[in-house]
This record gives sequence, structure tokens and C-alpha cells, in this order.
Amino acid sequence: MLSIVLAIVAVVVDQVTKWLVATRMALYSEIEIIPGFFSLQYVHNTGAAFGMLRNGRWFFVAVAALAVAGILYYLRQPESRHPLLRVALGLVMGGAVGNMIDRIATGRVVDFLLFYWRDYSFPNFNVADICVTVGVGLLFLHLVLVERKGTA
Repeated sequence: MLSIVLAIVAVVVDQVTKWLVATRMALYSEIEIIPGFFSLQYVHNTGAAFGMLRNGRWFFVAVAALAVAGILYYLRQPESRHPLLRVALGLVMGGAVGNMIDRIATGRVVDFLLFYWRDYSFPNFNVADICVTVGVGLLFLHLVLVERKGTA
């Protein structure tokens, strides 16, 4: 249940933040929040991270749907009971669903978080991307701390 609730919260926060950006900012406009470091910049992304695989709409929908199906199946297994694992999987699932909604509805994802330093700019991203990244990090932590401990 924890995973499902967390996934729902992630999807709601992701979709609300994307809606706020899309309805209050012009495409490609930028609002500097921390000068020289962080801005809100509204862009559309038809690819994956760093713009890879542009126009792969249905490929990304299929990957996200398979990931969600796999997570839902795994959550029904006895070995998925650890709270850290449930949080990790809930975040990954929520992030996958958040971006999948955009891809199905419009063929693109709304990205708006932009970090930069001098001449380097990290690619724009969104709340769903944060959820997937943090979820994968927690999954790795679970594998290192919990699974490894269980086999030692």
C-alpha cells in the first residue's frame, strides 16, 4: 500500500507542477530563481534524458507501462516487503506514470527545472524525473545495504 500511495502522490505532484508551468509560462521562457544556478525554464521534450531518442513516444510509453506492470507484479511477492524497497518502487512507478501520462496525451513531456553553473547547463527535467532518479538510488541502496546483508 505504501508504494501505491507514494506513486499516486508522485503522479499528482508531477502533473500539478507541469500544469502550473504550462499554464503560467510561455514555452521556452525562463524565470531565474537562484542567479547563476537555478531557473524554471519551460520546454517540451520528445526524447529521454539529455534529448536522447527524440520522437520515441510509443517506445517510452511501452517501456513505462512494462516497468509499472513489473513493479506491480513484484510488489505482490513476499520478498518485496522491506519499507525501503517499497518506497523506491513507489517513486519509480510514480515517475514512470507521470511522464507516461504526458507522452500518451501530447507526445512530449513538460520539463521545467534547470540547473546550471557558468557555461554548463544540466538538461531540463521535472518532478517525475526526480522520482525515478531518487527511486533508483534508493533501490541501489536497498540492494547494497539490505540484500547484501541478508546474503552475508
